[in-house]
Amino acid sequence: MAAIPTINPSSINLFDESFDIKKSNQYHLSILSNKNGFVYAVLDTKTNKYLVLNETKNISSICSLAEEGNWTSVSCAVAHHKCTLIPNALFDSGSKEALLRFNHLIKADEKIHSDALHNLDAKNLFTISRKLEADIKSQFINAKVVHSSSAFLEGLLSQNKNNPDKKVFANFHSGYFEIILLEGRELLFSNAFQYKTSEEVAYYLLFVYEQVHLNPEIIELVLSGEIEKTHKEHSLLYTYIRNIKFASRPDNFQFSYKFEEIPSHKFFSLFTQYLCA
Repeated sequence: MAAIPTINPSSINLFDESFDIKKSNQYHLSILSNKNGFVYAVLDTKTNKYLVLNETKNISSICSLAEEGNWTSVSCAVAHHKCTLIPNALFDSGSKEALLRFNHLIKADEKIHSDALHNLDAKNLFTISRKLEADIKSQFINAKVVHSSSAFLEGLLSQNKNNPDKKVFANFHSGYFEIILLEGRELLFSNAFQYKTSEEVAYYLLFVYEQVHLNPEIIELVLSGEIEKTHKEHSLLYTYIRNIKFASRPDNFQFSYKFEEIPSHKFFSLFTQYLCA
């Protein structure tokens, strides 16, 4: 078993006893880069079970995994609001920058990528810091770079394929959140909104409900990501939307008993990242 990285004691640091770095050739490593640092998870692809969940402020502990392991596959997702869904019929690889610039400011130190979504006839355009990509590729040369929203979408479309009802999903990150509206496997709405206050969260969600003519007394809202039942955003939403619940872990996978320490709605798009790999 690999040495457990020494990190901030307030961070998540969960290792199942069965994790063995010598078996890394049957493991998939999912890395999430966000405003607060990095989170990574290890999936045993033979048992379809997640064994490791670790949160760290810097990339050093991830680099130690690169030195110790020979991973069967690696993916790294970036979480930020700079992404745009483009239907395949309108997508032109030579126009990626122009398409993304229509909605977002692209900095000189950012590179444009596109994810092909397996469960949707569309591409997801996004940016990644050139330095971050270089750091990841220097450690994991074959790592696949994706956007967190691609993993979120793929996970939702996979999990809701047998559910014909309309549902709204809100996935929270530090400073922004994604809103997805599904009717079965059909995507009806997708967007990301930056926010600073709980009132802004309520405004954007109610705006979506109004624009697509959803009844907030009936249509369910499912929350995931960086939000808690004690957060003001959650209590305020209950004032306007009656049917709210927190997401469960994706049912595509199994999870170590160690993960019971973590609320089930956390890290949904990290766990579904493997669906994009």
